Amino acid sequence: MDLATMGSLVGSVGFPIAIALIVIYAVYRGFKALCDKFFKPILDEFLKSLSTITEDNKILAQTNASFVGNVNTKMNDIEDKVDRIMEKLG
Repeated sequence: MDLATMGSLVGSVGFPIAIALIVIYAVYRGFKALCDKFFKPILDEFLKSLSTITEDNKILAQTNASFVGNVNTKMNDIEDKVDRIMEKLG
């Protein structure tokens, strides 16, 4: 915001309102610069890490599903063997 714009703002809305608007604008610009400089790299790194974690969780879910399938198969085999033993004894 240049001086001519600020002067016309003071003339159109009055000094106190113009000062409040200029301060709000300055705070907004400062906050935007702060976000772009500090928070954006942190957010980008966080999102990258989150993406990696999501991919790793997909792989772990597939591995766990495979383990559960193997355990279920072995449990069924054990149950069949126990049933056969019970038939021979019973």
